[in-house]
Amino acid sequence: MSSLPSVTRVAQAFSQAAQDYDKVAGLQRQVADHLLQHCGPQLHGQVMDLGCGTGYITRQLAQQQQVSSVLGVDIAPGMIEWCRQHIDNPRCAWLVADAQALPVTDHSINYVVSSLAMQWCADQRALFDNSSRVLKPGGCFYATTLGPQTLHELRWAWQQVDAYQHVNEFVSQGEILTAMHACFAQVQVQEHTITLWFDKVSDILRELKQLGASNHNLGARHGLTTRRHLQRMTDAYETRRNQLGKLPVSYQVYTITATSKVG
Repeated sequence: MSSLPSVTRVAQAFSQAAQDYDKVAGLQRQVADHLLQHCGPQLHGQVMDLGCGTGYITRQLAQQQQVSSVLGVDIAPGMIEWCRQHIDNPRCAWLVADAQALPVTDHSINYVVSSLAMQWCADQRALFDNSSRVLKPGGCFYATTLGPQTLHELRWAWQQVDAYQHVNEFVSQGEILTAMHACFAQVQVQEHTITLWFDKVSDILRELKQLGASNHNLGARHGLTTRRHLQRMTDAYETRRNQLGKLPVSYQVYTITATSKVG
């Protein structure tokens, strides 16, 4: 998994994106709402929102009657600062921390919820170890993450230009299951695809940058991408326009349910 992003780069990118994140986070909202529908009614007691971002899920969980407290955790200091300034709920607490090394007491959390944060962890086994460690016996881990077919149109367009890695790579369902089965008693994964439509290739690239989700992989091209390279990629992507003149951006979404081991 050496091609996955470094902790420092991800923290910096999402801290810089914090102020404008909610303006462009359409995909994140759709996936978060899907996750809340999937697990929300079952939650109670102490809940951790792992990779909370601007607190969209944290805020909603804290409003549920059966939830006593929600700990919003994010690796980006800018995101946590944004939450502290904009979310005023005594049930919410905030923590800047790496999901791969959580400074949280063992067996202290009833549920861990995480929406579109897993894919930024280079060591997913450490993520799952920490998530299962903080869960109380019989507690559950609910998460969404992105599969390898995510952004396949953009990846294909760049492949028409050169052999560098311009688009983030995401872990396969098989790799996720292998890592999770070592940490949890039961694991289930469901899959669906979300396709967003854009008018311009430049709009696609701008949104990815504003979300802090531009290319963090170690195999990324070093130095600036030239206008000629960018134009060649754009020309290739243009061939993907549909009959309504829109450009597709596809996201392969995994929804994960895992139960902690007892004893």
